[in-house]
Amino acid sequence: MHMTRRSLLKGSALLAASPTGAQTTSASSLEGASASLVADALRKVGHDPRRLTMSTDIRPVAGHAGPIAGPAVTTKWELTREGMSSAAVRRFVFEPVDEAPAGSIWIIESGTERLLSMFGDVIGLACQRKGMSGAITDSGCRDVAAMESYGFPVFAKGTVLYGPGDAIRPVAANVPIVCGGVDVRPGDVVVADGDGVIVVPQDALVEVARAADELQQEEDDTRRKIEAGIPLAEAYTL
Repeated sequence: MHMTRRSLLKGSALLAASPTGAQTTSASSLEGASASLVADALRKVGHDPRRLTMSTDIRPVAGHAGPIAGPAVTTKWELTREGMSSAAVRRFVFEPVDEAPAGSIWIIESGTERLLSMFGDVIGLACQRKGMSGAITDSGCRDVAAMESYGFPVFAKGTVLYGPGDAIRPVAANVPIVCGGVDVRPGDVVVADGDGVIVVPQDALVEVARAADELQQEEDDTRRKIEAGIPLAEAYTL
């Protein structure tokens, strides 16, 4: 059987036996997979990728364009007339970053349609030093040149010079949120690259990872045929 890089990665990440004999997997089983491949894999196992794809205006703005993949660490903001407290920022913004496991991706629901900077290079540096794979927000960020300099991937709707001020406040961390129109639960696996951002529900990860590996092998085989001069109609299996 042809072994791809993803097949080898899965040898150590996918289907590890648990103490109860059940099988588990991790976000690293989708390492290197493109967002479009994951979308196809979700469709193959019965999920609608349109419902799991974040709005297309969330784009790479710093670091590299991916692909990145990792379990979600979440922060939820909401509109307020009361302003925000330093205690809430520490609890719902700083602590999730400080406690985030390596490889995770910080997903931030802003709670507003306004473009506001949800973080800049100081917080981005803290994320990078924790070994996080990236950050994604449905609003904006700033200091992208600095984050670019240390290679921290950020996906957002754009850049903006000013932060939330008194318009919104952080209210929760590591709870279910909605980002880019998609429900995201802590531990769901998020895959992002220049084509878009997609969420893999945690309970679907095993079958999606298997399907993605199968699809990758099929695509690799098709590419080899095309490179060998085989006509597209013959090389491409529909």
